[in-house]
Amino acid sequence: MTDTSQQIVEIVYNEFSKLIENIEGDFKINYVKKRYNFLLSQLDKNITANMVFVSSFESKSGFAIEACAKKIARLKFGEANVPQIVNPRNVKHNIDPLKVNGQIIVTDIDTDNGNLRGEISTFRANRVASGKGKLRSESKVTQESIKQLLPLAQKYRTPGHYHTKPVDLAFFDGKDWVVLELKAGGDLDSSNAPSNVEKLLTIYTGMNVSNSRAYFATLYNKNGEGNTWTGAVKKHMAFPEMFLIGAKFWDTILPEGITYKKFTRLYKKALKELDLNKRINQMIIKATE
Repeated sequence: MTDTSQQIVEIVYNEFSKLIENIEGDFKINYVKKRYNFLLSQLDKNITANMVFVSSFESKSGFAIEACAKKIARLKFGEANVPQIVNPRNVKHNIDPLKVNGQIIVTDIDTDNGNLRGEISTFRANRVASGKGKLRSESKVTQESIKQLLPLAQKYRTPGHYHTKPVDLAFFDGKDWVVLELKAGGDLDSSNAPSNVEKLLTIYTGMNVSNSRAYFATLYNKNGEGNTWTGAVKKHMAFPEMFLIGAKFWDTILPEGITYKKFTRLYKKALKELDLNKRINQMIIKATE
């Protein structure tokens, strides 16, 4: 195994080790709460316990894999290009990076301003996809069109004051700053897809640099790798230009020589070393005794 491969295994192992310890810490409590649910009262206790684990794992694993993605991106782009505090315009601030969870952008654009939010919402709404089949017109929210948001941002500058915004993943690829809204499979419904797109566009606007790109990304293709991804977000951003789905996302951040297929093998190796299945079974046995 190469040094890079071993580093990836260690990243996944460490982050998911923390995740499992977190789940183990409150598993018994969560299991008991489910037992109070009369809708589940007729189910075998082991089935309920498995449901509790899957629910906890799905809800919490997103943070673990985001942390993995950030650290893996640093293997490719370097520590300085995947910073805790993303501040491409060197806005003055007094934030301690050691106290930052995940990543944040620092900007002198008031990204919480209601009028700015309204203008971003209007920008998205005026460019939604329409029609079906051969008559379909894709969303006009493209890498080129979103540059129109940057002059707009100047109206909401607050010189001498800074604002922060959390971002799922941001990095400098040597040419452009890239910001991502990162989801597991991206299976959002039609009611919250617009807000997720507007959140990403707000982050992009706050970055306020011309050499930047924004993407909606997913950890896996919920329709199966190699198949066309479907999702409500496609109505609000041009597909595939504004998307990094599954393998395409990982291939963007994985170091040279590590393919998506190889990464999935390394992920499985790390979880095997973690003895995940044994620890799950032990949790269930202890909770159902």
